[in-house]
Amino acid sequence: MPLGDWGEALTHASDLDLVLLFTGEHGVESDGRRPLGATQYFNRLGQRVVAALSVPTATGALYEVDTRLRPSGTQGLLCASLDSFAKYQREDAWTWEHMALTRARVVYGSEDARAAVEAVIADILNIERDPQKLRKDIPEMRAEMAEHKPPKGPLDVKLCPGGLVDAEFAIHARQLELRTAFTPRLDEAAKALTTAGLLPTGFAEAQALLSRLLVMLRLVAPDDQEPGEAAQALVAKALGQADWTALMAAVADAKKLIKDAWDSYATSKQEPGK
Repeated sequence: MPLGDWGEALTHASDLDLVLLFTGEHGVESDGRRPLGATQYFNRLGQRVVAALSVPTATGALYEVDTRLRPSGTQGLLCASLDSFAKYQREDAWTWEHMALTRARVVYGSEDARAAVEAVIADILNIERDPQKLRKDIPEMRAEMAEHKPPKGPLDVKLCPGGLVDAEFAIHARQLELRTAFTPRLDEAAKALTTAGLLPTGFAEAQALLSRLLVMLRLVAPDDQEPGEAAQALVAKALGQADWTALMAAVADAKKLIKDAWDSYATSKQEPGK
């Protein structure tokens, strides 16, 4: 049973985005005391995997697990066959699901199964897409997200304009439209797109600064409000800045660069970089 997660960038507050798939013949049955068909068997196994990963401990759940990226979301089977996953992605998946697929990473399964899943992912990502549809769908998704998930505070560097979500959208839009720089790691994708002239110089560094700040703030200011002086000094030092004022200036520059890169895609009718 191949097991995949998204992003390869966890903080202490992150959840695990998982898609559970199985390969092989649907008609075979398990050889236990009460034989089960493949779909039933792997879905029960998937439930146990998710339960094990999210088991309560003395300090809370081991991980929060999100399985909504599976075919058809919460309406679909917890564990789908690779064939049904491939069919769904080719014929029924929404643009946002292909955006998410740019960060798919196979983390468990037999060598043959992993290779098969990776081949399906590569095939889906390299489908030729209508640029005009992408330029309609992706900004609409970002606008809807902004409406329903506004920044929680002045230091919410994930959801604010020019924040990490805008950076992700700027990267994924260019990846899908130009079928390039596919890697689950956003930092590597940003560097590749910058080298290709598809993102502005300094984009990867701006994204890295906001990512590191996000991690620090989740520890010292989880409400995204300005922390006390001691915490400010700690955060500034950890991010290589002289003081809080210098850090905030660097953050403002980073957000402007990212916002401009996102806006240039969201409002332009031309190909990125042209």
